[in-house]
Amino acid sequence: MVVRWGIIGVGKISNDFCASLIANGSTIAAVGARDIKRAQAFGETFKASRAYGTYAEVVKDPEVDVIYVGTIHTMHASHVRLALEAGKHVLCEKPLGLNEAEVTAMVNMARQKKLLLLEGVWTRFFPVVRKIRDVLGSGEVGEPRYMTGDFGFVAPTDPNHRLWDLDQAGGAMLDIGVYLVQAAVMVFGTSAPSKIQCTGKVLDAGMDSEGSLLLTWAEKGTASLFCTLTVNTPEELLIVCTGGHIRVAGPAHCPQQLTVSKEQGRGKFSSETFNFDLPKWPEGLSLNFPNSEGFLYQAQAVEKAIEDGLQECVEYNLDESLAVVRIMDEYRKQLGVKYPSEA
Repeated sequence: MVVRWGIIGVGKISNDFCASLIANGSTIAAVGARDIKRAQAFGETFKASRAYGTYAEVVKDPEVDVIYVGTIHTMHASHVRLALEAGKHVLCEKPLGLNEAEVTAMVNMARQKKLLLLEGVWTRFFPVVRKIRDVLGSGEVGEPRYMTGDFGFVAPTDPNHRLWDLDQAGGAMLDIGVYLVQAAVMVFGTSAPSKIQCTGKVLDAGMDSEGSLLLTWAEKGTASLFCTLTVNTPEELLIVCTGGHIRVAGPAHCPQQLTVSKEQGRGKFSSETFNFDLPKWPEGLSLNFPNSEGFLYQAQAVEKAIEDGLQECVEYNLDESLAVVRIMDEYRKQLGVKYPSEA
C-alpha cells in the first residue's frame, strides 16, 4: 500500500517534515497554502503532484490518504476537522488544539469516523525514547518516582513574531512546554495528577514567557518542569527510579543519547550510555530546526499505522494527548493566560 500525503501549510516546520517524506521515499500528492504561488513553489521543491491555493482543495483531493497539518496553533482545530470531515487520516503538529474542548472534539470525531489522528509529538518516535520505554517497561531500574526536565531557548526579538502574539497562541507552554508535559505523562501515565502547582512570568501582552510546573501523582511520583523563551537551557531529562535512573542528553525533545544507571547498592551505580545516529539524509534538502532528520521516524510510524488499519499510534495515543492538554490548561489557568479565540 502506498500512503499518499496531503500537506496543509508551507512554513518552516512543513519544510522539515516534507524533507523527511522525500528521504523516506514517500508520496506527496498535494500541497496547499493560502497563496497559490507559495504552494506551487513548495510543491516544486518537494515534487508534489499538485499544488492548491486553498486548504479545502487539498483535503478534497481523491488521491490523498493522510493530511499533515503544519499551520499555526490557532488553525489546528479547524484544519483537523476539515480533513476528518473529508474522510482523511490526520497528523497534526503539536499542540493538537488550544485547550481540552478543542482536543476532545477532534478525538471524538476521529474515533467516530474510524480515522487515524495523531498529535505530532515527534519526540515519541525517536529511538532514544523507544529505549526509555523499554527500560521502564522491563523494570530493570525499578519504578519511576521523580523526573525533571527543562526546555528553553532565546526567542526572536521581533515583537510581531508568533511566539509573542497572543492572537496566535504564542508563549512558552504551547510551543515547547508541551514536550516536557508529554514526557511526564509518558513516565507517570494518563491519570490526572493529584496536585498541579504552577508559576511563571506573564508579559503585559498576555502570553507566558516562562513557566514552572510541579506535578504530583499520588503513590506514583513527582515531575518538576521548566520552560522558557528567554534563555538557552541544557534541555536535559532525568528520570529517577527506585533502582536507578535514566538521563537523556540535550536536546531532549529530539534526542540522540541516553544513559541508563542501575543501582549497585550503597549509592553506587553501573552506567551504560546509548547513542543513536540520526537517519542518513539525501543531499540538497535544507532543514530549519535541529535534528529535523528525526521527523523520518514519525512519518514511517504514521504510514505503518495506516497500512495496519490502526486509528492511533501506539507511541503516542489520543488519551495521552488529552492528558497533556488538561495539564496545559491548568497551567494557563493558574498563570492567567487566555487566548482571544477562547472568549
